[in-house]
Amino acid sequence: MSDGEGTATIVARYGRSWSISDPNDPWIIRKLISELRTELSDEPDDEHDQVSVSNEHWSVTAQVSGLITFDNIDLLEGEESDLPEEMHLRDIPDDTLVRLWQAVLRGDRELLLAHPWKAFSELPPHVRDYYRDGTSY
Repeated sequence: MSDGEGTATIVARYGRSWSISDPNDPWIIRKLISELRTELSDEPDDEHDQVSVSNEHWSVTAQVSGLITFDNIDLLEGEESDLPEEMHLRDIPDDTLVRLWQAVLRGDRELLLAHPWKAFSELPPHVRDYYRDGTSY
């Protein structure tokens, strides 16, 4: 994918999705993070536990647990790509996650790959739900 802003799809925690083209849109800057950190009831909602930003080539999904997953949509659709099919991060700061989502929206491969992505098996173990509003369940 070439550099330059494009259009991405956002999927919010409770299934709402829409197109977005501004990397500084509040949904990318604040609202998706807020959804990861906020429960709508007293009990944790483990059924609705992720948000994502994707373009026609890549997707970056964040789960309440702190697991961040890069999916290479090109490979999943049988197209050629020199990026892996899937890469992971765990427990990254909010501002880093925002930059990853902005990189997807901009099609910025260099910024996307500037992070220490790993295979899932190489990640540190899940200890707590990193994004879950500061509360451990």
